Amino acid sequence: MLAPAGFAIEGLYHSHAAFQRIILAGNPESDLQDNFFSLMDLRTAIAFRHNYSRFYLSNIDHSLICYVASGSPQEQALEPLLMLVHPDTPDHLEQAYPPSIFLPSHLLSMVYVAGELRVVQGGSFWRRRGRIAAGWREWQAQILWEADVAPIHGPVLASADAAAQYAHEQMGKRRHVQQAGFILQHLQTSSFICTRPKATVYRAFDRPEVFPRGSNGLPQLPEGYRIVAVFHSADVLRAVVPEAQARVLNDFMSPDNLWVDFLLMQATPGVRAYFSAPEGALLCLRRFSDDAEAGLLAQVAHPDEFTSPLQRQLSRDQLNAMQYVRNVAAAFVLRVVNTDPVWTHRGRVDDSWVPFAPAVE
Repeated sequence: MLAPAGFAIEGLYHSHAAFQRIILAGNPESDLQDNFFSLMDLRTAIAFRHNYSRFYLSNIDHSLICYVASGSPQEQALEPLLMLVHPDTPDHLEQAYPPSIFLPSHLLSMVYVAGELRVVQGGSFWRRRGRIAAGWREWQAQILWEADVAPIHGPVLASADAAAQYAHEQMGKRRHVQQAGFILQHLQTSSFICTRPKATVYRAFDRPEVFPRGSNGLPQLPEGYRIVAVFHSADVLRAVVPEAQARVLNDFMSPDNLWVDFLLMQATPGVRAYFSAPEGALLCLRRFSDDAEAGLLAQVAHPDEFTSPLQRQLSRDQLNAMQYVRNVAAAFVLRVVNTDPVWTHRGRVDDSWVPFAPAVE
């Protein structure tokens, strides 16, 4: 398989064909079988890892999962098992349940230590984005939330900025925890409202944490509304950075924040992100050009490592806080809505920005 000139094959994606077998409704092993890689899938991913690095599966629960082969000793030990394909269900995991001794959960526990297994997009079974590892059932269950109160919170306001400012005030009452939520616009009245700020880890935040899923596995927004923005506060645990840079970096979105902002904005075109800074500023971020943001996004993504290249540069003082802010402002439209001692001027941030600048009367 040859890629077009100038391109490289990065991954392969597919869905499963439907096979007749006994369906045990509500059985966790049966549900996992329906929403996980088959033996043939994994065998293909490992055998062709030098041709394409990522292997994606679109599941019936509307989730998207990814396996990245590693070539590790654990993966090599797994290969003989992957040759076992049941003749009655070609290219799929062997047997119906309960007769099977080897269960899908057994296979999964071998796979996540062999390479990288990740939920890219949540669904009704795989509810939470992120890496799949030991304790995955408990990790997925943490996002289950049945709304005992309506997610909509606060007054109806005339603009997204006004709704973000209200959410900013509410989050300021609990600075010891990270919080996030969404701003909604009514389709007929063009009024705006925010959801209740929810304590969360923003790195794993997504719509299902706020809006319960419907029978189709998708988050259900209040009738008549659409999402126009996401808002969040700062990470509670920040990476260690040089002391001289700490105050500015701690009052700005981290590289991980920026990556999640991008993913949420990418998922719903036109959405912007608001950041509630610890010292009191409210910042707004929106996309304007794929080309402008490409270089920066390559530095904040880190699917195979614990920290991003950009975070390592900041921690090692290879990039100072002021230049980081300017780089973000060059890649996105970065705007100061509310000021604080670090962010002293309202309006768009540009390549002349400096922190703690004297306020203009």
